Amino acid sequence: MEHIEQKTITLMIADDHKLFAEGLSAILSKQPHFKIIGMAANGKEILHLLNHHLPDILIIDLNMPILDGETASEKIRHLFPSVKIMVLSMYHTIKLAAKLKEIGVSAFIQKDTDADSLFKIISGIQQGNCFFEKAKSNPSLASSHNIDDHFQKSHNLTSREMEILKLISIDYTSQQIAQKLFISLNTVDTHRKNMAQKLNVTGKAGLLKFALENKHR
Repeated sequence: MEHIEQKTITLMIADDHKLFAEGLSAILSKQPHFKIIGMAANGKEILHLLNHHLPDILIIDLNMPILDGETASEKIRHLFPSVKIMVLSMYHTIKLAAKLKEIGVSAFIQKDTDADSLFKIISGIQQGNCFFEKAKSNPSLASSHNIDDHFQKSHNLTSREMEILKLISIDYTSQQIAQKLFISLNTVDTHRKNMAQKLNVTGKAGLLKFALENKHR
């Protein structure tokens, strides 16, 4: 029987968690028909890379500084429609899944997906299939998310800024935040400055006061 060689699928990864991105790249690179051709730490970087090379599939996180994954995905679908997008995130809601489908994302998968399933989904996306995992049903979590969502939008905060604000409210230092979120100390400081400007507070003390006053939002 004649052996039919499987076509190489080119991939790019956009995720500001460096350890996760490097680990994912290593796992995917071991597959003979997957090839990583670029990595970025935020939406702005991935748009720059796409101006030079187009992968078959982009694997992108939602929570990233400078330009988040949802906004970047929307821009990419307009600018580079041939690129298929897989969103790989810890954050998952029915509302968000609907929004990503509307944008034209091919898959919305949670980061706890096992490697074998991920390989199959990537191959399926290349063949034109779509994969959207169902959000875990939990009424209390859904209610909490709706409150968070309103608070986030009313203050024009990104998902990453919300994460950092919650950690500030439980007395995490910048160094502890950097370690917990697998981002650099400089990235945390940049987020702090942006948040202070958006919330119209002054410095770390003002940000801490705001975080404590809105701890249960």
